[in-house]
Amino acid sequence: MRQVLWGALALGFVGGVALSSCSSGPTNLCNSKNVKCDSSLICDPSDGVCKCGGRGGVVCPDQWVCDPVSNTCKSTLCATVDCSAKIGTSCDVVDGTCKCGGTGGKVCSASEVCDPNAKQCKPAIDCNSKACPRNQVCDTSTGACKCGESICDAGAFCSVAGTNDQKACIESLCATVQCPGDGVTACDPNDGICKCNGVVCLSGEACACPAGSDGGVDGGSCEATARVCVPGSACASPHCDGGTTCDPADGQCKCGGPGGPLCAADQLCALTPAPACQGGAQCTLPDGGPKLCEGGTSCNPENGICTCGGLGGTVCPAATNTDPAYICVQIPNGQQSCKRPCDVRSPDCPTGTYCYFDSEAVTPAAYCSAPTGTSQEGDACIHATDCFANNPPKSLDCNGVSLGQAGICREYCDVATGNQGCTQVPRPQTCNQISGAPAGFGYCQPQ
Repeated sequence: MRQVLWGALALGFVGGVALSSCSSGPTNLCNSKNVKCDSSLICDPSDGVCKCGGRGGVVCPDQWVCDPVSNTCKSTLCATVDCSAKIGTSCDVVDGTCKCGGTGGKVCSASEVCDPNAKQCKPAIDCNSKACPRNQVCDTSTGACKCGESICDAGAFCSVAGTNDQKACIESLCATVQCPGDGVTACDPNDGICKCNGVVCLSGEACACPAGSDGGVDGGSCEATARVCVPGSACASPHCDGGTTCDPADGQCKCGGPGGPLCAADQLCALTPAPACQGGAQCTLPDGGPKLCEGGTSCNPENGICTCGGLGGTVCPAATNTDPAYICVQIPNGQQSCKRPCDVRSPDCPTGTYCYFDSEAVTPAAYCSAPTGTSQEGDACIHATDCFANNPPKSLDCNGVSLGQAGICREYCDVATGNQGCTQVPRPQTCNQISGAPAGFGYCQPQ
């Protein structure tokens, strides 16, 4: 009987343990840690952390609060941000900054304004409604009319010259123009031509007040904005030719009409880009000596300008803040072109071009050029720009080339550094002065 009783007690004990074990379940850390959350947060029982959304929810970052309705975190960074001073912008909830486009948008620069419809920053200055003088372009950041990168002074003219259409401010085209009639006509700074209320009077016409006014045909006291071109007495009998037009002020044939230059008997009238007399002794100085030009250029006998090629040549670009003045290079076949000068020891050529010393040029010079060949170190070459190394990309000297005789591609070096400027593998090399080149321009000669 005792054995039966003890067995029943033992069985009950084991069963009790089993029942207790099955009913325990996962531990609720919120209860065990007695976690108290703010009204908008719910404790996650898996880790005991107050979260937006409770179990499986998120912890809101600093300055973000939980919306208990949507169980999502919302930023408070924009609560006190006022974007009214920055028209078109709205607050970015991520960083509290006024941006064009709001959250995820862009902060406009000082020279830009926000277009809220397009959600884009646009130039603060509307250049579409601003007219600039000839060859000048409106700068959208400042609204100023610019000639290239420069702002021309009042009365100056923006000139375009050179093979690269380089722009530069020059003295006004009207600086040396004397318009006839004591203010009756005015010089147009865009082309240097004297005009009557903006119009060029034809041969036989004068700039005068309209018919019926007190001024009569050849003058008058009306405003300049009221003047028109009318038949004049001094040009009653047209007699001009060769591109010239009669000036009613004196009856003489002028290049470009009233106010234009009076060409000499041995000169021609050229009407573009501005009226000018060409030909004659343009390349002769007042003392009788010839006009000398620099940089390989020569004097154009038509206008006295130093050009690359002389008559019919090109004006090489002048020096700028970033580039030196271009030089005129002539090769044996007579072809001439403006080139950017350089130093083979420390080249600074534009992308895609490399520095070459051309011993074949009529006046040997170093200039920037795109390579015309792929001859490697030790290969034969017939032109200065035939030699080019790929690894790393660099120009090589076509050493010893001359008319009718090929040269050999060699690396450039600085004579001042000695042999250290040449690679010594796989065999030693010496740095020698290039014949006919500026002092210090060297080439590497294998020993």
